[in-house]
Amino acid sequence: MSFFLRLFGFVVLLPSLAHAATLEIPGNGAKLSGVSVISGWKCEAEGDLTIVFNDDGKHIPLLYGTERTDVLNAGACDSADVGFVAIWNWGNLGDGEHTAVAYDNGVPFAESTFTVTTPGTGFLTGASKQVTVEDFPMLGDSMVLEWNQGTQHFEIVDFMGSGPFECVEGLTLHPGEMCSGSLVVFGYEIDFSFAVNADGQGCVEVEVPPEFPVIIPEIPCFNTGQELEDILSPFGVSDDVDATKNADGSWTINSFPTEL
Repeated sequence: MSFFLRLFGFVVLLPSLAHAATLEIPGNGAKLSGVSVISGWKCEAEGDLTIVFNDDGKHIPLLYGTERTDVLNAGACDSADVGFVAIWNWGNLGDGEHTAVAYDNGVPFAESTFTVTTPGTGFLTGASKQVTVEDFPMLGDSMVLEWNQGTQHFEIVDFMGSGPFECVEGLTLHPGEMCSGSLVVFGYEIDFSFAVNADGQGCVEVEVPPEFPVIIPEIPCFNTGQELEDILSPFGVSDDVDATKNADGSWTINSFPTEL
């Protein structure tokens, strides 16, 4: 079903929201393992929703009508009760590339190709292991993972974050690291952070109290110290803040004020 939009005398054919749908898991190109869910959303279901893997003809039922307020808020559907889901062990499919086709009342509406990796069997039993992953999600952080037989995944059981550094002169930050600090402007205390993203860009975020008399626009990330100086020059602080990008993608804070 479609509807027409008349604009300046022209008739434009647009797809109806009723036909909008997305197969999120398994997504196209996804890498999957263990026990999780088949999920997605469809604005309207004409009948029973099912999914078929590898064209084997076996239709797996999907529960339809779960709440998806994110889809409603995004304007993709006129209702929130549009989600579909089923519990599934990807190990059932075995290692390698697979295809999934979702059906509504026997009519296909979404398709994906994805890859499954198993621990050598469809469902591993009797195994136990803890491992520590260093420098994730940021440098200096570490996570402890433990094997969970029920989910067939390693789950996070402990996290040791390095936390943000305090921004001080002479501090060097590498990609994935961040420092924070505060300064006094017009008698108000302003909190800020300086981070280096994965691309080696410097990024500054500023948090001001609601009663602060000046609207501070969002500060874009920058690639060089000169770009930072150009961004700050309209605020009259370019001579007070100085940072240098190093050859390895890290940044060194040379100077910044504590009060303006």
